[in-house]
Amino acid sequence: MPLLVHRVILFSHNTVEESSIRNVSLVKRRNGIIVALSLAGLLSVILLGEGCASKHPPAAIRFPITNGFHTLLPTEQQRILIWGERTLLNVTEEWLRSHHYSYILSHPQIGDSALDREAVLSLATEQQAEFVLLLERDELKTGALIESHCGPRFNISVTVRGLALVSRETVFRGSAYYPHCVDRTNEVYENLTCQALATTWGFRPSGQLEIPSSLACTSGQIPLSTTR
Repeated sequence: MPLLVHRVILFSHNTVEESSIRNVSLVKRRNGIIVALSLAGLLSVILLGEGCASKHPPAAIRFPITNGFHTLLPTEQQRILIWGERTLLNVTEEWLRSHHYSYILSHPQIGDSALDREAVLSLATEQQAEFVLLLERDELKTGALIESHCGPRFNISVTVRGLALVSRETVFRGSAYYPHCVDRTNEVYENLTCQALATTWGFRPSGQLEIPSSLACTSGQIPLSTTR
């Protein structure tokens, strides 16, 4: 084979090998980039998932939201009949007694029986009560202000409603609820009941305020020695 032809063949062969090496290198580099991007994307998804799973309501919005009003409140000497679920009943009776209401008639709700307004009013009349205080609670799995679905938790609210026996009309009312889903515990019901009562009596304004429930349970208390 002539020398020139031999060199051309070698050159062509070397060129093909170099091109193949470059192509293999590019493929490896491209595959490395794809793997790196895939890992980065997977890591982002994992971190995002962890963030969603561990998301909790900010501390600034963990206080209950309340609303309430009164046009007439019972005096300390007037007899009050309170009706509701046992946990709410106990908290309300303690709250009323700590505010020097002495004439309290407690009637716990039996099971999950619905409120029979006329029956409760008739019972209050028989026992010569002048006011009826109805205690109600709602437990939902949806509809919280900042969480559309509660999962294993609940969207809980407590409502207190006062009726005057003379008019048989609502003369005071208050409610309290958390903006986020919460566990169904006695502490939650106690906190919301105190907040609703304090708002109804005017010891705290309506709205979402940084008022601990412990203060709502004791606000408005006056030592007996200073009462007039």
